[in-house]
Amino acid sequence: MDGISLTLSEAGYVVGQSTTSINRAIDRGVIKARLQRRGKSRLREIGPAELRFLAIAGQIEKDLTPIARKKVYEAIRRLPADEHLFIIGVMEFKLGEVDRRISGRLRHLEEIKAMIEVGADGKAVIRGTEIPAYDVAALTSGQTTQEIIEDYPELTEDQIAAASEYAKIYPKSGRPLPKRSFKRTLSDMAKSGVWDVERDDEPVIPRPMP
Repeated sequence: MDGISLTLSEAGYVVGQSTTSINRAIDRGVIKARLQRRGKSRLREIGPAELRFLAIAGQIEKDLTPIARKKVYEAIRRLPADEHLFIIGVMEFKLGEVDRRISGRLRHLEEIKAMIEVGADGKAVIRGTEIPAYDVAALTSGQTTQEIIEDYPELTEDQIAAASEYAKIYPKSGRPLPKRSFKRTLSDMAKSGVWDVERDDEPVIPRPMP
């Protein structure tokens, strides 16, 4: 975990908080962030100390004053990555379980990223295919996993789950993508009768002229 640097959306996935709440913590000076260039953008990123603090922030918020919470944050910043216990006055803070959860989520994040490939054009596809990851992620909102596999037989359940998680961690801007595949959309329209036409032997009722 030592030396990592995560965007706020990545950090939010690891500690289970929204990007908005982490941004708010930075703006209020609760934690510190650094600006890093990613492509053409400069994004806020945070490191291990901030992850550790955010992971326990909910537990200490009601019991400690803002000044005391700041002391906790500064103590965590000084704490080596391989140490999981620190003491402030009479208070003892154990981070062993917190660090295990963070490490597990970091591993899962890397597994998700490993299943998605981003080309030079910035297009994210499921690794080993040319299937857009965001298209598959959108389908998970309107189709079952089995239906998606029927539409894309080359995909596995793990790949579909990875695409869905990837889209949550790295949300795509722009218009929402379809929640049903083109084939299923046509099928749905057919079932609704949108393609039905009048029979030739049915009488045509003239309409009055305006």
